[in-house]
Amino acid sequence: MSALKRSIESFILALVLLRLTGRKSISQLNYFDFLTVNMIGGLLSSYIADPKQNPEVLLAPMAIIALDLLADRTAIKSRSARKLLEGKPVVFIENGKIIEKNITKMHYNIAEVLAALRNKGIYNLSEVEFAVLEIDGKISVLKKSQHRPLTPGDVNVPTQYEGLPSVIVNNGKIISENLRNNNLTRDWLENKLKEQGINNISSVFLASLATDGSLYVDLKDNSVSTTPIPLT
Repeated sequence: MSALKRSIESFILALVLLRLTGRKSISQLNYFDFLTVNMIGGLLSSYIADPKQNPEVLLAPMAIIALDLLADRTAIKSRSARKLLEGKPVVFIENGKIIEKNITKMHYNIAEVLAALRNKGIYNLSEVEFAVLEIDGKISVLKKSQHRPLTPGDVNVPTQYEGLPSVIVNNGKIISENLRNNNLTRDWLENKLKEQGINNISSVFLASLATDGSLYVDLKDNSVSTTPIPLT
């Protein structure tokens, strides 16, 4: 029971600390954040596994998070502190030319650089305007303008607004709020589903309404229907 009690305490504390720091995915963590997470994980694991650990050890993760929040606030207000705590982006290709000294700063070798660029779909370095190692360890690439895909704006083709689809049925349950937000009713939804041969809403896994009026319906038996419909 002692281990169970300590596990519950650690979970609650970790949840509170996570909410205090804000939600970040692993890919968004910089090196400083990653170190902090690992330190806290180690302390909580030690507290759960070792019955000799005094509950006061839980003060350590709280102190670490407090310092982490202080560091974040300092980094927001001070550019020099931000560079010290988070580092800064490193440009390692400019106008198709590799900047060798910056490759050394990154602690990469040329094979790693080429592999990272291939992961971005870059096989010819002459196509690259800039390549940057971001502070979270990701690589950003800007191709030269003549090697970028054409967009509708490049050829003056008008486009329509594309907003986020609105989920109106989720796992057989109607999301009434989203129906109201689209000025629609349950009767309207039932009629539109019947037009597609669907008589039971509970058989719908997902139904979403796009801004162009198309209704996407995915049934629990894995069949899919996408039908443009008028909103009136």
